[in-house]
Amino acid sequence: MQACIAEVAATGADLRSLQSLDVIARNFQRWLSEGASDVGSQTRTVLNAVAGGSERPGAAMAEAAHRFSAGNDRSAGNGSLMRTGIVALAHLGDAAAMAEAAVAVSALTHPDPDCADACVLWCSGIRTAVLDGTFDGVRAGLDLLPAERRGVWAQRLDEAEAHPPHHFSHNGWVIHALQAAWSAITRTGVPELNPAEGSFPAQHLRLALEAAVRAGTDTDTVAAIAGALLGARWGCSAVPLEWQRDVHGWPGLTGADLVRLAVLTARNGSNDAAGWPSAARMPVSSSTPHGFIVPHPHDDGVVLGNLALAQGAEPVPVDAVVSLCRIGSDPILAGADVEHLRVWLVDSRGENANLHYVLDQAARQVLRLRQEGKRVLLHCVAGQSRTPAVAALYSHLANGTDPKTALSDLRKALVHGWQLSAHPELHDAVLDLAAGSRSGGSSARIGEEDRTTNHEGVERAVGEREWAREFLKEKSTMSRVRGLLLGLALGDTLGAAQGKLPADGPLRAGVSTQLACFTTEGVIRACLRGEHKGICAPEGVVWHAYCRWAALQGLKAKRWSWPDDRPDGWLAQVPVLAERRGSAPTTVAALSKTEHGMVETPTASRGCHALTRTLPVAVAVAGIDRAYWAGQARRFAALTHGDPAAHSAAAHAAVLVSYCLTAVGERPQVRQALRDGVRALTRTDALTGSELEQLEAALRQADDHPADPGRLARLAPDATAPSALLGGLYVAASFPDRAEVGAALRFAAGAPDGDSVACVAGALLGALHGAEALPVDLISRHELAWVLDTLARDLVVQLTDSPSGGEYTAGWDPHWWDRYPGW
Repeated sequence: MQACIAEVAATGADLRSLQSLDVIARNFQRWLSEGASDVGSQTRTVLNAVAGGSERPGAAMAEAAHRFSAGNDRSAGNGSLMRTGIVALAHLGDAAAMAEAAVAVSALTHPDPDCADACVLWCSGIRTAVLDGTFDGVRAGLDLLPAERRGVWAQRLDEAEAHPPHHFSHNGWVIHALQAAWSAITRTGVPELNPAEGSFPAQHLRLALEAAVRAGTDTDTVAAIAGALLGARWGCSAVPLEWQRDVHGWPGLTGADLVRLAVLTARNGSNDAAGWPSAARMPVSSSTPHGFIVPHPHDDGVVLGNLALAQGAEPVPVDAVVSLCRIGSDPILAGADVEHLRVWLVDSRGENANLHYVLDQAARQVLRLRQEGKRVLLHCVAGQSRTPAVAALYSHLANGTDPKTALSDLRKALVHGWQLSAHPELHDAVLDLAAGSRSGGSSARIGEEDRTTNHEGVERAVGEREWAREFLKEKSTMSRVRGLLLGLALGDTLGAAQGKLPADGPLRAGVSTQLACFTTEGVIRACLRGEHKGICAPEGVVWHAYCRWAALQGLKAKRWSWPDDRPDGWLAQVPVLAERRGSAPTTVAALSKTEHGMVETPTASRGCHALTRTLPVAVAVAGIDRAYWAGQARRFAALTHGDPAAHSAAAHAAVLVSYCLTAVGERPQVRQALRDGVRALTRTDALTGSELEQLEAALRQADDHPADPGRLARLAPDATAPSALLGGLYVAASFPDRAEVGAALRFAAGAPDGDSVACVAGALLGALHGAEALPVDLISRHELAWVLDTLARDLVVQLTDSPSGGEYTAGWDPHWWDRYPGW
């Protein structure tokens, strides 16, 4: 609906005028008639009440809205607040006019005074954020409200700042929607600028938006409200590029189209002297009027060029283009079928609000494109400053090249000119980003940037990505996913019994298995919600899953209201999951708190459940995106355990299990899969030099001294996540034969904390050999075997077949949503 308003605002029209309100009203009706999804009930009722042929649709719509409000005491919905942001841009120079426009546009569907006040406050916040770069405008907007309502709104803002977003659970109501959004923004800390460690103030936008998403209930609307103010404060350059490339909507608008509408609105409908943002083509540099193309000196899969090349008619043999300058509205490369990323990076001193962050984002997108096997054109206007800056950072990320060496090599290659030395801010930012731990060292985090050769790392990553796409289609996939979950459960049970099981009768599940069931279900729900809503923070969904487990257990950890005070979804009907099985004190203590833990707020807790319950995430790591879901495993661990070592162990275990899931061959080799997984950690997840040494030492000891109880006790001396990882890795590598899985689990059960070590070993070996390799006499007796089988099947089906459909398409299973509610 904001696009409906923006189409009018971008012409420079006064949004208070009757003519403007008529056009906006017609746009609303057109939007509804053309298949709008997820329309609020109040908005739909009002739009349907207005005849399509009305001569004054604005007045008719406002009258219909007043009739609805007069007869309904629940008419203060959040629908007008979520679309109000563009109104602020239309009146940046006049706060009073902005307030009048906000009230008039809100009144088309939501005339309630609370809706009008909320729109005025939020527009005031956006206006000040654009002009001054602060969030002060929300409270400053109190002066724009009627005097008798200022006090109550000041109290509401105070309340929002005092409570987390999920406290405002009735966020379909405009007051709670604003409070939830304001809470997410003000209670989320702004990261310090530490480029070498990947910390940037602009990340506040992403972090606060994720906090808004985790509020629950009408979370997409709350996030839209928060996103408008966050974007105004931090600028479009703070929006992660991977998010920008996915933006699309009615009526066919892309992220670039939204930028064009916003800029035109802020400029009262006019372009600048160069014709931007409406011009089909932008003027090229006088220093390089003709196109040029130069191979990157460290990767010939990246070519460097200029705007004349990108806007030219000559074909360029690339699959993707990263533009570091303003470009015209015409398709890039004369309409070639290429992926195109636009980066907001200004070639002037002091003009980049988020310089370090933007450079880092741009270089990482080039790396991502190369990992996908795409040949990339990187360009700016002249190809002499911004282009070499990003190209140097790419060299550092992809190959570990020293930035000064990279810049020197690039200067030799770019024979058409070099202007980076005239831009010290840009030049120094490159050095800042490559400094410190990101450039190597035994205690440094080793990530995707550390490669051994110029091309080997990229080629290997491309191969991994292609295999991940095919993994879920393999015949062996279901058996391996079942093996992962059943192996975890059997290890948990054997370990708790120290390897001594009763001769008959059911085998009891442990608490790690119970929690792993809810992790699996949470991943399914997160994927489903993403398909239906287009926005999802998986850790929030998984946190909700753990709270449901706690509610079943009778623990005081309820965060949401369920019908009849009971959790939803089919797992809530499984009696075994409601039984107390062992202790998980850190997890229970965390679930009793008001807010869940985050990677950004570390504590000292590093218990083993941070790892054992996150092992099912390996299926998403293997089948969707290794780096993203490894990061999610880290965040899932942080929900209840705050020690970074526990977070790392969980992420590393998920990656290692993913390599067991995707190992090739009729009889895949355990040790080779684990070695491949350890090597992949240097590209997939943050890894310190000492962590790498410990993992490699565990594999070496399994080669040289397999199944040694003393060595196992030294590798896994306690009930912590790092111990569980090293012990499980040692056990799995000590018993590489398919027929030895039962013996491996019994050996693992003898560790000081046998259930956690056996959980990890069982997941690794079950994922590699498949469910058929597990002791059938034990699996057949396990009380949660049928639940784990069902979850394994449903997880694979959700990742491959979307049985409940998506935002715009119907699914083939009408019961899927009831079993896995995505609310």
